[in-house]
Amino acid sequence: MKTQILKENLKQALAIVERATAKTPTLPILGMISVVAEKNALELSATDLEIGIRCKVLAKTEKEGGCAVPARLLSQLVGALPEREIKLSAQKGILQVESKEHQTNIKILPIDDFPIIPSRQGAEEALEIESKAFCAGLAQVIGMAGQNQTRPEISGVLVYLQGDGMKLVATDSFRLAEKTLNLQKSQAQTGSFILPAKTAKEVIGIFGDLPGKLKLYFSPTQALADYSAEGETGGPSLQIVSRLIEGEYPRYQDVIPRDFTTKVQTSKQELVSRIRAASVFSGKMQDAKVVVDPGKKGLEISAQSPDIGSHSSFLAARVEGERLETSFNWRFLLEGLANIKGDEVEISFGGEGAAALIRPLGKEQYLYVVMPVKA
Repeated sequence: MKTQILKENLKQALAIVERATAKTPTLPILGMISVVAEKNALELSATDLEIGIRCKVLAKTEKEGGCAVPARLLSQLVGALPEREIKLSAQKGILQVESKEHQTNIKILPIDDFPIIPSRQGAEEALEIESKAFCAGLAQVIGMAGQNQTRPEISGVLVYLQGDGMKLVATDSFRLAEKTLNLQKSQAQTGSFILPAKTAKEVIGIFGDLPGKLKLYFSPTQALADYSAEGETGGPSLQIVSRLIEGEYPRYQDVIPRDFTTKVQTSKQELVSRIRAASVFSGKMQDAKVVVDPGKKGLEISAQSPDIGSHSSFLAARVEGERLETSFNWRFLLEGLANIKGDEVEISFGGEGAAALIRPLGKEQYLYVVMPVKA
């Protein structure tokens, strides 16, 4: 293997693929990355056996070939080199890294020792979606995914496809978030898969700020996200491939309330400030009491602790329906409101002891369901 590459391109690619490396004493190869020189390109990849990341960048290749290199070592070295261009050549168990005034030899392993990262299976059709929109949608729901390993099916994000729409759903059984994305054209694929939370976070971190479209492929066992920079000569080509969570996702639609006794419309920011103030005085249950009063045309939010005192505040709002008293975990309320983009929200209550449905006022297709705190 012999190739030449711009330092910034190599540094960028290393930062991306290093996210998939793993420190495992029993499998040290997972702490390494695959470096493969191809015609006019250098492909770097890494895997922890659950997730795999590939990044291909422009390079001048004299001799094709590959090797497995310690990820952290190569990344630290490249970051320290001051020169603009770097030459890489590998032979006889050594990767030689050269720049104008620096020469380094790194012990390597044969490329055949590196784990195989799955590619597309069969001839699946690509589902195209705007990269920023998809990642923003994932970010709105990922925080609600469950952490309980006894229920792995809710420890990820449900991706549900039907016609010209995509729904992203996450729940931990105490709250639930659903984001609907409109696709530019109706897709042939229908069905659903459960994306692991770790994969969702990596997709957000890697593709979140990239312009253009993301191609998604999925099979019963794996999903692959593929990105190529549009209109950029030498722009990076990126792939994330991940195992999917097995099992059937709960019928989450049954959790979303349909019948309501009380509805409130108010300023999101004003509501957030009052919940934060009440949280200071919340007890061990982290509960905040909500009293909706149509007669007073608003709602009162309060909390009390036997150790430090109590607090209450009033917020004017448009109220429909009956008077209601209930309590919610204040953290859950704030996390749901934080993922709503609009300035005003509507909260629909199904009565005391029933879940509340929080939605933005406007066109944003997002909903958040939160269960009350039971005394």
